[in-house]
Amino acid sequence: MPVRAQAGTVRALASALRGQALPADWTPLLGLANQHLLTPALWTALDASPLRSNMPPEVVDYLQVLHRLNGERNHVIRAQIVELVGALNEAAIEPMLLKGALTLFAGPYPDIGARMMRDIDLLVPAAARDTAIAVLNRKGYILARGYGEEHHAFGDFARSGSPAAVDLHLELVDPRHLLRAAEVRERATPHEADGVRFFVPSPTDRVVHNFLHAQIHHLGHYYRGEMPVSQLHEFSMLARSFGGSIDWKFIEARLEAHRLGAALRAYVLAATRLFGPSWPLSRRPGLRSRLHGLRCELQAASPVLDWIGVTWGNLSGPLAWHRMRALHGSSGSAFGWRCRHLARFLGKKGAGAGLARLRRLA
Repeated sequence: MPVRAQAGTVRALASALRGQALPADWTPLLGLANQHLLTPALWTALDASPLRSNMPPEVVDYLQVLHRLNGERNHVIRAQIVELVGALNEAAIEPMLLKGALTLFAGPYPDIGARMMRDIDLLVPAAARDTAIAVLNRKGYILARGYGEEHHAFGDFARSGSPAAVDLHLELVDPRHLLRAAEVRERATPHEADGVRFFVPSPTDRVVHNFLHAQIHHLGHYYRGEMPVSQLHEFSMLARSFGGSIDWKFIEARLEAHRLGAALRAYVLAATRLFGPSWPLSRRPGLRSRLHGLRCELQAASPVLDWIGVTWGNLSGPLAWHRMRALHGSSGSAFGWRCRHLARFLGKKGAGAGLARLRRLA
C-alpha cells in the first residue's frame, strides 16, 4: 500500500488510470504514479480518454515523454529477449516468459510503452539450469547476484550495454508448493514470435502468479498489511483482458486448500474497488477480508501502525500455515509446527538473524 496519508491520492490515481476523472492537484498523483511505476500506463489510459483535452499542457508533455522513453526502452528489451530466447532455443531450451517480459509479447497492455519493467523474468526447467547459465555466459551475461539453492530463482545476470538484467527462474515463487513450475508448464501454450519459441502461462496461472507475487511471495505483503498498487492494477488488466479464459473456480479452490482464501478475497476486493472489473469469485469477501483491507488503509495513514504491522508480518509470514504444512507434513498441530520451526531457525541462525528478520523493510 502507498505511504502515509495517500489514500485519497490512490483513489485519484485509480480514477485517472480508468480514464474516469482528473485530479485537482497533479503533483501528488504523479509522484505516486512514479513511485509505483504506473506513469506510462497513466498516459496510455488518459490518451484514449475524452479527459485528455482537459489536461494541463505541461502534464501532457511530461506523460508523453515518459511513455515514449519507456516504449523505446521496452522495444530494446523485447529485442534483448528475442536474442536470448533464440540462443536458448539453439541449446534445445524453450523457456517460459513471466511478468513484465511476458507482457511484451502476450498482453494485457494495449501498447508496448504502457508497462514499466525492471528485469527479464525467464523460467527454465531445473534440469536445463546449467545449460541456460552457459548460454547466458556465452551471450555476455555475468551473474550479478546469486540467490542460493533454496530460492525459486538462481540469480540475476547482467550484461554491459543491455537495459535489463535477466532473472533466471527455476520456480515461479519461493513457496513453490502453491504453484509449481512443472504444472504451470503443462498448462502453458507454446508461442512463437520473431522466429523464437517460448511458453506462455495460461491466463489462470498468470492471475495466480500475480496474486502470489504481490501478497505471499518474498516479503509477504499480505502478512505485513500492504497492497502494491502496481500489482493491483496489473491484476485488473489481466482480469479484463482474459476474463473469459480465467478459471476462477480453480484459483479459489487452490488457494482455499492452502488457507489463503481470505487473502485472495481481500486482494481482489482492493483491486475491484480501485480498478474494476466486477467481482469474479464465487464467494463474496467476508469479515476477515474486509478487516484486512481496513488494516491496510490504517497502516498507510500511520507510520506507527505501519511499523507494528510490518514487524508482525515479518514474523507471521514465514510461519504461515501453508508454509508450515509444506515443511512439516500433516501430522501435528500448527502450533507445534511453528514452535519446531522457530527452534530450528534460532538454533541454526541465532537470535541476531531473528531480530534482523523482524526489522527488515525490503
